[in-house]
Amino acid sequence: STFSLVVEFPFSSRSVPARKSERVLHDWQELAQDRLALIVEDNAVNQMVLKASLLKLGLRTLLASNGREAVDAVLQHPVDIVLMDCQMPVMDGFDATRAIRKLPSDRHLVPIIAITANAMSKDRERCVSAGMNDYMSKPVNLNELKEKLLKWLPLRPTTCEIVSPES
Repeated sequence: STFSLVVEFPFSSRSVPARKSERVLHDWQELAQDRLALIVEDNAVNQMVLKASLLKLGLRTLLASNGREAVDAVLQHPVDIVLMDCQMPVMDGFDATRAIRKLPSDRHLVPIIAITANAMSKDRERCVSAGMNDYMSKPVNLNELKEKLLKWLPLRPTTCEIVSPES
């Protein structure tokens, strides 16, 4: 059996150094360092905008123009996160997500964020039921993108420090 688990821990003020803004910048740089984001988008302008945003945030990028290319990319590259358009030719984002979730080893666990022009609650439910972790509507806002990346990029063991309540 394979299980995945996402856990949110309460924030502890004891883990924040005196200069909070430096800590946030350092944490983000450390989190983004050497991370590869797969952009799955059939529109060249949208690809360019997402790529520029991710590069600005310090991530490396890989592009796919349809869902079939996305599945192949996840198989061939150490992708840390996928930004998935839903409406594409060849294979749409829903089918691509389902295919990724069936991949061998731990590749199927890659976080997938839907990036779509559809902003209805039923669209969000459709994304989640297909296996996507989260949802963003177009046009993508840089601050919202950063929040989603902070939420879904896996933490490396060296970046986690557990502070017990007794200390």
